[in-house]
Amino acid sequence: MNPIIELLVFVGICLSIFIIIELIIRNIILSVNRNFQWLIVKKDEKPKLSKSGLEKFFKHGYDSELGWVRKPFTEHEENGKTKWHIDKNGARENPVSGYKEGKISCYGDSFTFARQVNDNETWGYYLSELTKTNIQNFGVGNYGLDQSLLRLKREFEKNPTEIVILGVVPDTLSRILSVWKHYYEYGNTFGFKPKFEVVNENLRLLKNPIDEEEKFLDYQKFLEHIQSNDYFYKNKFLKEIIRFPYCFSILRNLKRNYEIIKGVRKNNQLKLKNQEKSEITWKPMSVIMKINLEWRIKLFKQTHTFVLFNKILEEYVNYSKEKNFKPIFIFLPQKDDLLFIREKYHFFEKFINKINKSQDLIFIDITKKLILEDDLKEFFSDNNDYGGHYSSEGNKKIAKLIFAELKNKKLI
Repeated sequence: MNPIIELLVFVGICLSIFIIIELIIRNIILSVNRNFQWLIVKKDEKPKLSKSGLEKFFKHGYDSELGWVRKPFTEHEENGKTKWHIDKNGARENPVSGYKEGKISCYGDSFTFARQVNDNETWGYYLSELTKTNIQNFGVGNYGLDQSLLRLKREFEKNPTEIVILGVVPDTLSRILSVWKHYYEYGNTFGFKPKFEVVNENLRLLKNPIDEEEKFLDYQKFLEHIQSNDYFYKNKFLKEIIRFPYCFSILRNLKRNYEIIKGVRKNNQLKLKNQEKSEITWKPMSVIMKINLEWRIKLFKQTHTFVLFNKILEEYVNYSKEKNFKPIFIFLPQKDDLLFIREKYHFFEKFINKINKSQDLIFIDITKKLILEDDLKEFFSDNNDYGGHYSSEGNKKIAKLIFAELKNKKLI
């Protein structure tokens, strides 16, 4: 046979094999993507926003300044087990009786809001009973330290208190670097938010780019601004996206992609057989939580992250002086944070030591006390390494730790 023809036949066979492999991998990846939002593909660069989802979001959560908020007189039941309610002021209902407001308020994320427990099982509720005051809880799920400070500035004059507790998870470092949550928390496509930046050693606010409901329909017009200001677009999102050619693109994060694909496909098989998914259900998400923990650890070591974080805390202190309240800051660690610290090292201890030098900011460290507990499982709602949010027992423990520090510092 003619050598040229032999070469063409060989090339044709190789190309056919490549096409077949590419189609198989492509179909697997797209199938997993439909079932699990964390395996991202090209369409996720500019995802289509659900109109029905937006209508619900506008009604219950959208906020043009902060991105999202808990709106007055709303309520929600979680997993048929717990329920929360929002009062007329936009704070979580605190069903204490006989105690006046005005002593303490708290701001922060879902660990301050206290998801996965009822209104009478939050640490704010238990701390109210200990301090004999009706604590106002303005925590909002998925807030960063930046949004928490902005919420404080908006609410404080209407709801002034002698003490303010600002409580967030250590993962708040990722949140203060985000403009669109989707670039870090894939699938959170409604999560546009404001962000601070440090310019010439001063804090400057970048307002929420999607500050009108109509802008959601044309959000792609604002992507250049969003992408240039969101740390994770280039550093995470673009590095984890899978695109053509799939058989090569999947290799960039092979371990991550393989574990996700394996877990999701196993779940689907069990679902078809109508079997219990049990631990397998958690497997794909545990891959993501492990990666997120690795990101947290890395961010706590980066100078630019500390500078931004510290500037936001400085603004918090400055605002406390202006409004004459005692500013308290607290990290509320997740279960995987505590397990890592217990087994390896305290990855944000040096970070804390830097911010703890300010005599104006009162820092309450509960992490060192929590890692001494024999069984952390009872303090969290979910039975996995992440742990979900604090359980009722966990919130009792947090309230006691905060109360002890408040007494020790003679604030109550």
